[in-house]
Amino acid sequence: MKRKCFLVAATLLLFTLYLAGTVRALDSSADSDAAGEDFSAIEKELEKAIQEGKISIPSKPSFEEDAQPTVLCEGMSHWVTYSAKGTRSEARHGFIEIEEYTVPDVFTCLVYKDIGVTFSSRSYHWGDDGYWPSAMLAAPEVEGPPLSETEEKTGWKITDKRPAGLPENWVYVEWEEGAAFVAPDRLKDFVEKMELPLIPREGNSPEKPLKELPPAEST
Repeated sequence: MKRKCFLVAATLLLFTLYLAGTVRALDSSADSDAAGEDFSAIEKELEKAIQEGKISIPSKPSFEEDAQPTVLCEGMSHWVTYSAKGTRSEARHGFIEIEEYTVPDVFTCLVYKDIGVTFSSRSYHWGDDGYWPSAMLAAPEVEGPPLSETEEKTGWKITDKRPAGLPENWVYVEWEEGAAFVAPDRLKDFVEKMELPLIPREGNSPEKPLKELPPAEST
């Protein structure tokens, strides 16, 4: 009788452990699926931006399977993709998202919530291009006139002086011929309205193409 009770108890214990393991596996699978969906979403957004000509990268970048953005501050993320990864021509491509908006390749620099970002182009097949954080960059401290009623409604002001009473989350942006403060939810409209030209990620101009790699040293 005791042996029978022991076998029943052991069977119940094994069954309980099996159920617990199954639940943990399902939870892990769900977390993995959720992370995969998040990654797939940003990949699609970047591909869409490339196809629409909002990003000047000439070829489709490759995404790492475990790639995750670097959160620079609340509402601002930095993504990095690669071309020719693992070769002598490996290049990294930086992208910035501000409040879920992928910033096009039109600004030489920008500042959001005291986090500075600069844009760089490559002169070689290898190296970094696109948007990269810069600890040396800051928004202008000189204060100018406050926003007018029209500027508040439009969501931006073209100026290199910080308007008095400006909300803290407005983005300071610079391009080749000017500067402005823009509400984060109006960045897309601002770019379209200003018709700012794309900054090339590869080479400075058609007359200055990428420099070739030197020949590999023979061993």
